[in-house]
Amino acid sequence: MSVKSKRACLVVLQMFLFPLAASAQPVSAATPPAESAVPVAPGVPPVPPAPPVAQPPAPPAPLVPSPAPPRAPTIELPTEPGMQPATGLPRETPIENPLGRAPAIEGSAFGGYGEMTLNKLEGTPAVVDLRRVVLYFGHNFSERLRFYSEVEVEHAIASAGDQGEVAIEQAYLDGLFSRKFNLRGGLILMPVGIVNIYHEPPTFNGVDRPLVDLLVIPSTWREAGVGIFGEITDGLRYQVYLVNGFNANGFTAESAVEHGHQEAQLARAGDFGGVARLDFEPRLGTNIGLSAYHATSGNTLRDTVGKVPVSLFEIDARTRLGGFTARAQFAALFIGDAAALNTALVAAGNMDGPVSAQARGGYVEVGYDLLRAFCPGVTQTLTLFGRYDYVDTQASVPEGFMARAEFRRHSLTPGLVFRPIPHIALKLDYRRHFFGVGDARNEVATAITWMF
Repeated sequence: MSVKSKRACLVVLQMFLFPLAASAQPVSAATPPAESAVPVAPGVPPVPPAPPVAQPPAPPAPLVPSPAPPRAPTIELPTEPGMQPATGLPRETPIENPLGRAPAIEGSAFGGYGEMTLNKLEGTPAVVDLRRVVLYFGHNFSERLRFYSEVEVEHAIASAGDQGEVAIEQAYLDGLFSRKFNLRGGLILMPVGIVNIYHEPPTFNGVDRPLVDLLVIPSTWREAGVGIFGEITDGLRYQVYLVNGFNANGFTAESAVEHGHQEAQLARAGDFGGVARLDFEPRLGTNIGLSAYHATSGNTLRDTVGKVPVSLFEIDARTRLGGFTARAQFAALFIGDAAALNTALVAAGNMDGPVSAQARGGYVEVGYDLLRAFCPGVTQTLTLFGRYDYVDTQASVPEGFMARAEFRRHSLTPGLVFRPIPHIALKLDYRRHFFGVGDARNEVATAITWMF
């Protein structure tokens, strides 16, 4: 791109995206008037003008350093013998805690994220919603002990007559010993999938989360638990936790286990299991993840059902190369004793369809930063992306029950995401929904999202 085209591109961005405050123009110094000629008597040589007095050079203006950009809250571990530089366990964003390296901070810190959305589904009224505002609070007690929490407000208002709620999304303590081994206990995020871990709206494309992260992986999925995490070697990280199980009374045909997670709310502690995840980063910007979960699910139907086992397996990958981005994910959910559970739910009168013994889904997404091609050198991004979603929460209905085909869903989503800075994203997308039976439906959505 020519210099002239690049300048034009920057001017357009400044005019329409970031209007600049008018600054005062410097005032040029006035030109001193010429000295008047002095008449000289005949025969008298003129007096030569006095030589100019050399003025000392003005001292240079002091350099005022520009303020440093805000850092994400991190904690640095004590230096291990023979390890340079010192290792740390920082946040990849201000509100998540994956493993890595970064400078440390001390004391307390806060942050947050949120999103306001507008959705118009064909055949229904348009809906605008302050979907969530989440505030993060963290504190470093020492080099080895830290606390982390998130408080979420959904749908703007939480009261008995409104649909909003206030919830604790995370609250746990970390005991930091080394890069390879650390402890965590409290209300923790289940390390399953991409969006359940990195769920801040500016970090993913599209107004809504992928279907698999809503109906197979019940994000944002958190449970009471305790376990270990660390980095085995550069680029290979692990998490292993003993966690509370589901409540099978909340399982449904439409959304599988979504309404069954207990979230440390007077949870049935007798039902528990484990979750584990491995993350492998073969190169900077590329990550491959594997997750596995198994636990028993408590319920009030034990006389006829007993403890319902639930297992989930998931694989995901994401990469970035120049202006190109891509991610993909697949998850499979298995519910044991589904026939007995359905019989008990029917007898209790609280079933809207058969709970499937299997639910599965996934998506593939690719994107490209258009500004990288048309306005190289700018710091903003404008990502054009496309995503294909697939979810089937009726993948294996027990014999004797009829599957609900409308819960086999596909969708195609093209969209745009403009990020003036990495922590703010303005989104616009179109979705075409397909169902196992019935007509396809169109949806248009837009969102304002932020994190800090």
